[in-house]
Amino acid sequence: MPGKSRYNLVDDRHDLRVPLHNEDAFQHGICFEAKYIGSLDVPRPNSRVEIVTAMRRIRYEFKAKNIKKKKVSLLVSVDGVKVLLKKKKKKKKEWTWDESKILVMQDPIYRIFYVSHDSQDLKIFSYIARDGSSNVFRCNVFKSKKKSQAMSIVRTVGQAFEVCHKLSLQHTQQDADGQEDGDSEDMGGPGTPQQAGRGSVLGTPAEGRPW
Repeated sequence: MPGKSRYNLVDDRHDLRVPLHNEDAFQHGICFEAKYIGSLDVPRPNSRVEIVTAMRRIRYEFKAKNIKKKKVSLLVSVDGVKVLLKKKKKKKKEWTWDESKILVMQDPIYRIFYVSHDSQDLKIFSYIARDGSSNVFRCNVFKSKKKSQAMSIVRTVGQAFEVCHKLSLQHTQQDADGQEDGDSEDMGGPGTPQQAGRGSVLGTPAEGRPW
């Protein structure tokens, strides 16, 4: 079971912290279907209230502009969250796969800041990610067919974070072991590997159940 952390990536009070998927599944990716409502840049949120407010503002603004929801597939893996437009099936002779034309967004796990439901409508969920070049935070809002599906997606992203964190610890340990082996030859002290994972870019101080 994942240890406690001072970061709260996922807000899901109904989650008993039982892993939904085999960890190996995250190597290939776990796919979900949903409707993409829209995205907006947001200030760095400091509380759950601010996150939910941003989520609802995006829903309101896109609805006011009469922007239709888009059917998408969300692929959650150790590489991150990838959102692809769902295209209507074409005849085999005409089918061509060009991901660049259907890719809506792609965010690595380590840049996903927060994943949450809307407590007033559990079919609505969102995740906030930080742009790699501008460091701007962006809130992406989706709607699933069922509440249970939205909860599964939120928990799956949370589990993907845990899997990536575990992998980073394994790599860190391997690097440390390798460094110690090298240092034992020249009588130097063991190196201090830089540990990736929960520290710098993910989450806010936990307000609820820590991940």
